[in-house]
Amino acid sequence: MAGRSGLVIGLTGPMCAGKNSAARFFERRGFAVVDADAVAHQALADVERSVLDAFSSEAASLGISLLGPDGRLNRRALGALLFPNPRLLARHEGIVYPRINELLGRFIDEHAEQGVVVNAPLLHRSPILDRCAFVVFVDAPILIRFFRAWRRDRLPVRQILARFSAQKALFAQYISKNVDIVRVRNRGSLRALENQLAQTLSQRGY
Repeated sequence: MAGRSGLVIGLTGPMCAGKNSAARFFERRGFAVVDADAVAHQALADVERSVLDAFSSEAASLGISLLGPDGRLNRRALGALLFPNPRLLARHEGIVYPRINELLGRFIDEHAEQGVVVNAPLLHRSPILDRCAFVVFVDAPILIRFFRAWRRDRLPVRQILARFSAQKALFAQYISKNVDIVRVRNRGSLRALENQLAQTLSQRGY
């Protein structure tokens, strides 16, 4: 795409704010969009043996089996082990995140001529942020996000609120890094969201 060679746009925002709707807009505009959550699943599969080696003994001491019936890593069991323990979670991230960043970097390089959008809820924690020309932060009122989360995931209210609480300072993370960031408010219709995104591209010459 003319004028897009080497362009990387970050796409982020809190849970259920509308990032995936924004990603579909960018795809229709001809950008190559990479979903960091999907990449994380691939990365975990790639480093599965290292993860099992790192955590199997601690899981066994708590009566948790990290192997599923198919002999592969049971991600739900791994989450039950890691999320209550920040020390173990940090160790896990040290194993998986380098592979995630490697895969994201490869995708960007392979689609450089097309222009790339990186859809990543935790983009501020990745060195890929440094490759972004600017970041689109999709946000929405908390009540709208809550009902979207409840309809989509059917999680208990306590879990939804806990996840929201963990992301409450997300925008500030980008401000503290001096990132060129555009906050898009997803308050109404899909058309209104897409109009804001189109305006953002137009203002930057894309």
